[in-house]
Amino acid sequence: MEIFAYIAMASIATVLTRFLPFWLFKKKSKNPTLVYLQKNSGLVIMIALMIYALKTMIPKFSENGENTAFFATICGLVFCLALSFLAHAKFRNSLITIAVPTLLYTIFLRFI
Repeated sequence: MEIFAYIAMASIATVLTRFLPFWLFKKKSKNPTLVYLQKNSGLVIMIALMIYALKTMIPKFSENGENTAFFATICGLVFCLALSFLAHAKFRNSLITIAVPTLLYTIFLRFI
């Protein structure tokens, strides 16, 4: 029964974080703070996703002789990271920025 209270609180928190900015700024169409957040939030989200991806994807250096796979994986990771930055700079489309490097990295891992 306690879990329903947690679910209700999480739902309320989610609704508030999604709709509270719209309620606060509904009378101000050109609020400078809101315009700044709209302009820069995509880049901040991409940086947070990159940090999280790098934290979980960097392989550990192996002591049992599998260092070629380690270096190949690091090279593929750096290439896909650079590709994602270039795709974001050129297209400014989050779907392309995420999908293309992810697809290439997945293909790269399958052939190592």
